[in-house]
Amino acid sequence: MGLIKAHKQEKSYPMRVVVSTIGTPCYGISNYLVKRIQPVLNENPIKLKNLKDFMNETKSWLIDKDEIDVSFDIVNLYPSIPLKEATLILLDQLNKRVSYKNSTKLTLTETKQLIELCLFRCYFLWNGEIYELENSGPIGLSFMVVLAKSFLQHHEEKAIKMATTMIPLIDIKSFHRYVDNSHAKFSNLNQAEQFQTILNRQHPSLKYTIEVENKNKILNFLDITVINNTQGKYEFKVYRKDAITNIQIKSHSNHDPIILKAIFKVYIHRAY
Repeated sequence: MGLIKAHKQEKSYPMRVVVSTIGTPCYGISNYLVKRIQPVLNENPIKLKNLKDFMNETKSWLIDKDEIDVSFDIVNLYPSIPLKEATLILLDQLNKRVSYKNSTKLTLTETKQLIELCLFRCYFLWNGEIYELENSGPIGLSFMVVLAKSFLQHHEEKAIKMATTMIPLIDIKSFHRYVDNSHAKFSNLNQAEQFQTILNRQHPSLKYTIEVENKNKILNFLDITVINNTQGKYEFKVYRKDAITNIQIKSHSNHDPIILKAIFKVYIHRAY
C-alpha cells in the first residue's frame, strides 16, 4: 500500500510504499533478529532512542550563541539501502561486538542465514500478482530498521572521522540521529554544508538534505522546535507539521484498547 506524505506539499506529495509482512514466514524471524541485534547497535553514541533522550542529552551542553543548529534528513531511506552490502557491514559490526556473542548461541554464519532468509525471501501480492523486491528493503519489515541503522552508523562514523581529521578540520560540536533524522551543531554554516557534502560522498545510494536554523536561532527537529536562547541552553516547544489534522481513532471504535491508550499517551507525553 502507499501512504501519502501529506506534509510535503512542496515535493508534490510523495508516496511512502509499505509492504506488510505480518503473517509471512520472515515476520517472526525478523522480530527475533531485532531483539538480538538492536541492543548491540544502541551502544553507538550517535543514536537517539527518542525525543526525550535528545532533550536530556542537551541538558549537559553549553551552547554558544553563535553556533549553527542544523538537521539532516535522508531521502527515501529504506529503499536506498543496498541489502547485500548492508548485510556484510552488519555482520562485520556484530563480529566485533562481544555483547552480541554473549547474547545468542547463534554463530555468525547462522545469523547471516537468518538475515538472508528475511531480506531475500520478501514476497508481496499486488493486483493479483506475486512480486519479490530485489536488493531493496520494504517499509513494513521490522528488521529493516536494524539494517538501516547499521548501514548509517557505518557511513556516518566514516564521515565524522574524515571531517575531524581533514585540514582544516570541521568542528562537529555534536551529531545525533533518530532513524533518518539527525541533529548537529557547528561553528558556522559553511562547516555544516561541508559536512553535508562529506556525508553525501559516503555512498551513492544515500542522499542527505539539510535544514538550517532560521535567523531567530530556531530549528524544527522531529516533533519539537529547538530554540537557542543565546544564554547557553536550548528551549523546546511542541512542533506540529502543517498537515496535522488532530483527527484520531474514535474512542468507541473496535481497535484494540492498547492502541487507543497509546494514542492518548502520545499527546500526554508531547505536552509534558
